[in-house]
Amino acid sequence: MSDSLITKKAIAGSLKELMKKKSLEKITVSDIVKNCDLNRQTFYYHFKDKYDLIDWIFNKEIVSALLGVSDGVEWSAALLNALNVMKREKVFYFGAVNLAEQSVFSEDLFGVVRDMLLHIVDQIPPSSADENSGNIAPEDRLFIAEFYAHGLVGMVIEWVKAGMKEPPEEIVGRLTRFVDDSKHASTARYLKDNTGYDSPAS
Repeated sequence: MSDSLITKKAIAGSLKELMKKKSLEKITVSDIVKNCDLNRQTFYYHFKDKYDLIDWIFNKEIVSALLGVSDGVEWSAALLNALNVMKREKVFYFGAVNLAEQSVFSEDLFGVVRDMLLHIVDQIPPSSADENSGNIAPEDRLFIAEFYAHGLVGMVIEWVKAGMKEPPEEIVGRLTRFVDDSKHASTARYLKDNTGYDSPAS
């Protein structure tokens, strides 16, 4: 592990520790560095401000987990891993999501979930009736992914804001059913509208 990463993790750990004692809005950079025996210059060498630090933690812990989908990991397993991290670090993520200035959290989550769904859409096979029927147009492919990304991100954000009372497994199970059902319905509609092929009822 590089010295830079060690320092960043120490700063991140300091912020998380402080959040157990006071609200995120009231924590200053001075508080963060004092708590981990570093100086402000060191903090600003690695981060622009505390919001940049929050974004780094989110990308390190959540985005990296979801990016595993592109490496062959089942999307539901990657999402479960991410939600378990959020549950384990409940104080931090509850504070980060509820911080008005931290809209970057939901924006970044939307981006990675959209890309995850694009990957899923790409895996939809053509129908047996028409080998070209699975070739969804790029603009429609993006629309489908963005539409359902908004739904998934909204559910996750509301779960966090409500205090993460439901087990991550339950949330992922619900989202899996949502994605699977929606994916089949969207694909069937697309095929019917664009190829004239009406898929058989499942």
